[in-house]
Amino acid sequence: MKKETLGDLVRRLDDQALDLMKQKGTYFIFTPVLCINDRLKKAGAPPNVVGKAAAATAAADATFKRALARGVKLGFGSDAAVCPHGSQVLQFADMVRLGMKPLAALRAATSSDAQLLGRDDLGTLEPGKLADVVGVPGDPSRDITVVEKVFFVMKDGVVYRNDARR
Repeated sequence: MKKETLGDLVRRLDDQALDLMKQKGTYFIFTPVLCINDRLKKAGAPPNVVGKAAAATAAADATFKRALARGVKLGFGSDAAVCPHGSQVLQFADMVRLGMKPLAALRAATSSDAQLLGRDDLGTLEPGKLADVVGVPGDPSRDITVVEKVFFVMKDGVVYRNDARR
């Protein structure tokens, strides 16, 4: 029996499966491993391994685009076990590069993920809900990359970071 690669699994998520996901309200959690291709190259991985990783990335990107075009519910995953902690914020720009609107990408990481987890107490900024508030230097609806430059953080009403005070 042939062992399946990540690329094989992603390619199996065909249009019929995506249509069924939309019909059933199933979430597609996009979890790109944005650091892996560079890490493999820098580590001197064999060309066939680098090629397989690039093919898997291309297949995952294509599937994301197809899911987005079909209106499948999209969530924000994490590659925290593979790439350096904190680098997951780069996924916002990747989702936008693949065709998602910036505010939709932010919703994928907030209200969509909260809905998926059945957490009515999370996901939106409303009285009575748990929320972290972050400040960024610009408008993420126009330039999603500003979320990579957080300068203010408040959690449960306590300010943990405020670069403006420095």
